[in-house]
Amino acid sequence: MLRSMLWKLSRKKTGISKWLRNGASRYLDYYNDFCYDFDRNGESVVIERLSRSSLRTIFDVGANIGEWSKMCAVAFPGSIIHSFELSERTRIALKKNLANPRFIVPEFALGSKNGEFLYKDYGDQSPINTLVETTFHDAKRPFTMRTAKIITGDSYLASQNIAQIDLLKIDVEGAEYQVLEGFRGALKDHKIRIIQFEYGYANGDAGHLMKDFYTLLQESEYEIGKIWTAGVRFSQFEYRMNNFDSGPNYLAVAKSDRTLIDLLRSST
Repeated sequence: MLRSMLWKLSRKKTGISKWLRNGASRYLDYYNDFCYDFDRNGESVVIERLSRSSLRTIFDVGANIGEWSKMCAVAFPGSIIHSFELSERTRIALKKNLANPRFIVPEFALGSKNGEFLYKDYGDQSPINTLVETTFHDAKRPFTMRTAKIITGDSYLASQNIAQIDLLKIDVEGAEYQVLEGFRGALKDHKIRIIQFEYGYANGDAGHLMKDFYTLLQESEYEIGKIWTAGVRFSQFEYRMNNFDSGPNYLAVAKSDRTLIDLLRSST
């Protein structure tokens, strides 16, 4: 009887039916920890748990002005943090915020190829700057096409003689998969212990779904899961994960590192 009543009510697209739909949508966002605040989406929980381990080399790809980098600096006092930013203007602010020898801010960003590439610069809305040139979900906002120097992660590791990355965080507005492609050598050689990456509408604009991330990372023998405020729920891929409300952040840990996987696993 209740199902029949709800079905009939849902046929109307106005009034209480629309109100219930909007309310249910907001509730699902809250339930799924879908937000971009470190303390509300589980990112700070991951860092707190990882702080019990010794992480020495950390990459913040898409650092913006460095808030995540600074959080890691506190959690891992013996670490060196490499913070990459696409926009030259934003990079100036990043360097000011990270004025400490423990931070390295290169004069380029990371991607799938070496060279000079166009990107969309949103000015004061720098957190949404993107290399995605196709239709972008934030394209109604004004932007300017600019050029940035890009190199692959593998090239950077070789140039700096870095043997291992303990934690690689990628938040680059749709170009997350491209950044991972630039680390194919490191992935193949198991040089990256933990990878955090964002997944949302911008990845669809770039033509990459969650299935692609799972395929790439499982080939390199990682366990993958969504970050929640109670920890990470490691799981096999399901097609429903291709939707863009399934993030915003996922974590991949080398399968061989069972201690870290158990440390990070969700308690609920």
